[in-house]
Amino acid sequence: MSLFLPLASVYAQDQKGNERGEVTDAEFIIRKDRVLSLPKRTRNFETVPALPQPERKSSFSYGARDFFFTLPPSQSEIKPYQKQFPTGTESLYHSLARIGYGNYQSPLAELYVNNLQSDYLNYGVMLRHQGFYEGPVDKKNSAEDHTNIRLNANYFTEFVEVFGEVGYDRDRYHFYGYTPGTEVMAEDIQQLFSTIYGKGGVRNIAKDDPFNYEAKIGLRLFNDDYNAREHQFSFEGLGYYNVNDDFRAGLDVSAYVTSPSDVGYNDINRNYAKLTPFVRYKTTMFEVNAGVNLVNENDVYDNKNGDFHVFPKVDATYYIHEAFAVYGQYIGDVKRNTYYGFAMENPYLGPSDRLLNTVQKFKAEGGIKGSVNDAFTYKLGVAYGDYDNMHFYANGSSDSTRFELLYNDGAVLNYTGSLGYSLSDRYHLTAEANYYHYTLDDVDASKPSAAASPWQRPEWEINVHNTFTPDEKWLIQAGLDMMGGIYAQNLESGVTDTLDPILDLNAKIDYKITDRLSVFAKGNNLLNQKNERYWNYQSRGIQGIGGVTFKF
Repeated sequence: MSLFLPLASVYAQDQKGNERGEVTDAEFIIRKDRVLSLPKRTRNFETVPALPQPERKSSFSYGARDFFFTLPPSQSEIKPYQKQFPTGTESLYHSLARIGYGNYQSPLAELYVNNLQSDYLNYGVMLRHQGFYEGPVDKKNSAEDHTNIRLNANYFTEFVEVFGEVGYDRDRYHFYGYTPGTEVMAEDIQQLFSTIYGKGGVRNIAKDDPFNYEAKIGLRLFNDDYNAREHQFSFEGLGYYNVNDDFRAGLDVSAYVTSPSDVGYNDINRNYAKLTPFVRYKTTMFEVNAGVNLVNENDVYDNKNGDFHVFPKVDATYYIHEAFAVYGQYIGDVKRNTYYGFAMENPYLGPSDRLLNTVQKFKAEGGIKGSVNDAFTYKLGVAYGDYDNMHFYANGSSDSTRFELLYNDGAVLNYTGSLGYSLSDRYHLTAEANYYHYTLDDVDASKPSAAASPWQRPEWEINVHNTFTPDEKWLIQAGLDMMGGIYAQNLESGVTDTLDPILDLNAKIDYKITDRLSVFAKGNNLLNQKNERYWNYQSRGIQGIGGVTFKF
């Protein structure tokens, strides 16, 4: 295909186009049939030859040398940063003095002095005197007073605590259980108990260690205003090993050598030794403690099987829920009885013919317990035990103002229950109730000193105590202690009786004026009941004491 344009026109245009700025006519020839072609070239398939490797003219080797310097090592002394932490606004006081006075001519004086804060040594002194120089019967004839002195110290090393205590107790009573109207001088019926004691020992400090231990020895010298004396040396030890968080094994050891004397006996030694190996297994839902009580004692009485006793000891608790658990226990033991213990329980005790330990052949108990929201706790149970040589008291055969010790074998059925309630830190309640049913062996003429009934032991007890703290200045405590079903016997007259129930409403109030100074008031038997815990020994009526407390 060809496109022809007039050539003349093109030439004319070229001529005219020489003029600057003028557009001229032109003719273009465009050919579409023209084909461009190139010659073929032969392809080269030969590979590029490898270049020759240069020859190594010399070998290279590198040697490592150690460089030792004679410079001394740098000694850096590191000290912890001593930051002064604020102690707060609350001041710590190491001593306290309290003084008060009430009706029945009852002065009260207390002094507690402790050392200043120390990391290694703590020691303290306690002095206390409480007097009732008039009583419910013939004033001075029923007076009593109590004085206590104690010194204690604790010394701490890195791993061991060494502790000790010495003390003196003086307790004065009067045998005022005579027939009303009888003229008696107070000096003639006075009873005075004097006790000097001391103890000391060691124990480990870190209780989270696998092995924990404690050992202590003690000495007690006791006498009354008549012929009763009793000296005692004791050793007590406890050691246990925590195999893991759930399992523990240990050994409990105690030994006592007691030398009592009275009108009816002298120069005798009452020895008692007990060894108790035990294990404990505890998980979140289950806990069990098991062991064996191995006891050797040398009391002498009829129909005794031997001095050596072996009793099982096991108690277990299973938590079905944190608010509900069932528990049970089965324990046999020999419970130590001393003249000192009897006198502290019944201060109107007269001369005794013999002292016997109580053999607990077994005691089985079971029930339920639990807690609700860490505020409410409860426990309900029933127990049954079989005993030899249970002790009781009866008004004496030669002097009814003094009580005699009586023994008998028998069983005790005990229904028990307790409640507890806490409302933050403002209010706390504890309540406990017990009912006892005694079944004693028959008494015949061959046992003139046996108790035919549970003389002077209560059949039921109820205790309710409340603590109320409305704010930081007030502390209010109130309680009601009740017991009843107390059977009594007068061996001199042969008369028996049942004492009226005991109702003791008590209260105490503390009010803090400053951090150092506070005032208090407390009262007992606020219902003014004529209570008799021991036959013919009437308690004081409404009795109140008020005073001040000072910290320094």
